[in-house]
Amino acid sequence: MSCEADTTTEIIRRNKVKQTQTDLDPLAVALNNFYENRVRLGLERKEICEDIAQAVSDKILRKIETADSRFRGKSVVSQGIPYDGLQAEQTIHLDMLVQLSFGKSSAVFFRKDEDQGLRVQPESSTLWKECLSRNGFLSAEKINKILRYYVAKAVKVLNRYIRKGTKEKLPNRLRSISMKDGAEIVLIVNKDITINLLPAFVLPDSRLDPGRQDCPSSSHVVCRPCIYDSARKMKMVWKWCFFVAEKNRIRALGAPSCRVQLLRILTEIRDTHEGLRMLSSYHLKHVLFHETHRLNDVNVWASEHISERFKDLLQRLLSFLQERNLPHYFMQPPDFEAVNLLQDIDSDSLQEMSEAVFNILQDPYESLSCEGTEQRQSLWPWELELLSP
Repeated sequence: MSCEADTTTEIIRRNKVKQTQTDLDPLAVALNNFYENRVRLGLERKEICEDIAQAVSDKILRKIETADSRFRGKSVVSQGIPYDGLQAEQTIHLDMLVQLSFGKSSAVFFRKDEDQGLRVQPESSTLWKECLSRNGFLSAEKINKILRYYVAKAVKVLNRYIRKGTKEKLPNRLRSISMKDGAEIVLIVNKDITINLLPAFVLPDSRLDPGRQDCPSSSHVVCRPCIYDSARKMKMVWKWCFFVAEKNRIRALGAPSCRVQLLRILTEIRDTHEGLRMLSSYHLKHVLFHETHRLNDVNVWASEHISERFKDLLQRLLSFLQERNLPHYFMQPPDFEAVNLLQDIDSDSLQEMSEAVFNILQDPYESLSCEGTEQRQSLWPWELELLSP
């Protein structure tokens, strides 16, 4: 698409926004303006970064699959990318699940470990025979080590293509790639995009609670680092992970409504509000999941109700903070032991965040100011290339 066509599309989009604003209440107008002027830029740049990361990861995993079919790339899930305010010196971080197969059998047995990790024991052990412990559990350390070996070889090949200028063999828009030292598998792409490759086993969906069977429960056990003693030594362990379930849930909420729009607005407010820095986008996602579960009629989330739903979400967040308990949306009894996502935040911080949310409820317009929309003036060098004619 040409630059002129892009400009025309942008003008049409903004005109449509202005036309629909006339029938909305002042708070709805402020929310829509905030989204257009503060949130959208970050979303567009995030999409570019994810496209680059996906292309690089696909190339690497295709090479790995030719050597070892046990490794398969499925989905890139971004973590910790603010929706706006990205500075040129900041690193974009994405997680990628490298889904692994148990083989012909899908039966898996779990046991909690002393370090809060999981012990994973597939019914059929032949596929990962060299990665089994003496008692038949899969070793996260061994599987991670194998994948790291393959990724390192693929990175060397890509760097050889870069040095030779063999662009036709390179992923689209790749300028540089390196691999961090350490146990984790971390790639640095174009100097500013960090990709964390996570070995993961997908688990069958299962809901014992009939009232929650409509909740997407695609879960994984993922290889994660864990500090396990007073000497601060690190080892790789298996942890529960709901990246795909969360991504599917967000996608389901993206039907014509203001649900995802409000999540992005709240995330931007969190990013720029000093009193809310202890909250993560993960917390806000789960607040939205709980509230959309409570208000499950899509009609109440129509765009004309954005003001009411904004206040509802803030009120729900305030309640969780005051109760000092935000239940994990997917990890709930009887399927899992209850998990409180606020358990690691101290009481003083929870009180400070409660006061901040209460103040926003009292005067939302101050937090929805569009001042500072030009806060990001610089571009990464590889972004300049994308904008070149």
